[in-house]
Amino acid sequence: MNTFTMLRLNPLYWRLPLMVMVCLSACQNNDIDPNATGNVTPTKGSADFTKYVAVGNSLTAGYADAGLYRDSQLNSYPNLLAGQFKTVGGGNFVQPLFTDAQAAGSGYLKLIRVPDPANPVSLLTSIGQVAPGAVRSTTSTGSQLLTKFTDANQNLGVPNIKVADILTVGYGSSAGNPYFERLVAEPATTYFDYVSNNLTGATFFSCWLGNNDALIFAITGGVVPLTSSTLFTTNFTTMLNKLTESGRKGVVIGIPSITSTPYFATLAIPLVVLQLNILLKPAAPITGLVIQTAKGVRLTQNGDLLMLSNTTEYANIGSTTVGTKNGPYGLSTTNPLPTQYVLDADEVAQLNTAISQFNQTMKSQADSKGVAFVDPNIILGQVSTGNGLVKNGITYTSTFIQGGVFSLDGIHLTPAGYSLMANEIIKAINTKYSATIPELNSANYRRVLLQQ
Repeated sequence: MNTFTMLRLNPLYWRLPLMVMVCLSACQNNDIDPNATGNVTPTKGSADFTKYVAVGNSLTAGYADAGLYRDSQLNSYPNLLAGQFKTVGGGNFVQPLFTDAQAAGSGYLKLIRVPDPANPVSLLTSIGQVAPGAVRSTTSTGSQLLTKFTDANQNLGVPNIKVADILTVGYGSSAGNPYFERLVAEPATTYFDYVSNNLTGATFFSCWLGNNDALIFAITGGVVPLTSSTLFTTNFTTMLNKLTESGRKGVVIGIPSITSTPYFATLAIPLVVLQLNILLKPAAPITGLVIQTAKGVRLTQNGDLLMLSNTTEYANIGSTTVGTKNGPYGLSTTNPLPTQYVLDADEVAQLNTAISQFNQTMKSQADSKGVAFVDPNIILGQVSTGNGLVKNGITYTSTFIQGGVFSLDGIHLTPAGYSLMANEIIKAINTKYSATIPELNSANYRRVLLQQ
C-alpha cells in the first residue's frame, strides 16, 4: 500500500499546533498494559500460538512514513502480537528485517523540525527524506530492487499487493513488485505459493489483505480500476482455504475507511479555497475549484477530496503556465484540475461501496471458517471523532502529524497506531477463542518522531 516516494507539503495548509511524542521502539518481548489486564492470568484458550504467520500487505509489513525500514518493521503489528503471544506459549517470530547497516530500507520520510504554526511556509522545510539504505540494484525502468531475504519467514506482508495479485505469475520478478521480489528466490513464485511454502508448522495466522484493491483506485483519483467483486471473492476464498487447512485458527482483519485518513482529510477544499483567496486576491471571490470528472468538467462540491501527495500540483492552482495553459489552472473550465488529482464524490461513493462489499466477503469467509474477524473501523472510527480516543491518559486522533496514529504519509500507522490496532486484534482473538492474551500498553510506542 505504499503510495509515496516523497511527500511534499505546500503552504496551502498548516494552521494546527504540532505535538511530537517520542517513546520506546518495539521489541519482541511482551509489553502488558497494566490498566487492561488487572490480575487475569494470560491463557491461550482454544488457540495455539506456537508458530504464528502473518499474511498481508504494507500494514502487515510495518510500512510507515512512505517507506519500509528496520524500525517500522520492528513496530509492525504482527511483531507486536507475537510478543504478546509469548505470554501464552507463542514462539519466536521471524521477520525479513533489514540489517542494522541497511536500516533505512527503502527510504522514508522524517520530521526534521517543528513547524511554526503561524508560518505555513515552514512546513515545507519541516519534512525531509531519508535515503534508501538497502538498494542492491536498479532496473532499466528505474525501479529499485532491495536486498534479498529468501530465508524462512513468518511476516509475509508485501507492500502494494492486492487480493487480485495473489495468483499472478511473475509478480515476484524484477518487473513486478520489488517488495515481493526481495522475498522470493524464483521470480515465477506467486504470492499464494509463497504463503503456502511458509505455512509449514504454522498453528495460527493473521490475514490483513484487501486494502490495496480499494486504495489504489482512491489515490489515483479513480484512474486505476477497483478490483472486481468476483475476482476479490475468488482469490480471497482461495487464500483463506489455504490458511485454515487442517483446522488452523486465526484472525482476518477488514479494510479500514480510506477517505477518513489524513491523506484525504487534511487538505479540505474549503481551506484550500480560503488560502487561494488570500494568496491570489481575485477581483471576484473564488468559490470552488474546477475539476475534470468522468461526467465532465464542473465546480467542486461536497464530497470531493484532495490528496496530500498532490500538494505540489495544487500549488500550481491559478497559474496559466500549467495544464492546458488556457485559463487559470484549476479555476477555469478550459483548464481544470485533471481527474487523477481529485477523488470526486461519485468516485468516493464507488470506493465506499466496494469496501463494503469486500468487507462483507471477508467477514462471511471468516465466519464460515470459524476464525476471528476484526473491523478496523471500530478503533480508527474512534480516533476520527472530534474527541479522539483517550487511552492511559493519552489522546489519539486522526489529525495529520500531531494526532499520533497516522505516520507522515497520511495513510499508514505510527508505532502507537500499530499498537492500538494490535490491541483490537487481541480483543477479537480473546473473544473468539476464550483466551486472555494481555493487551499492549500503547503509551510505550512513539507517535511522530522528530529527527535531525
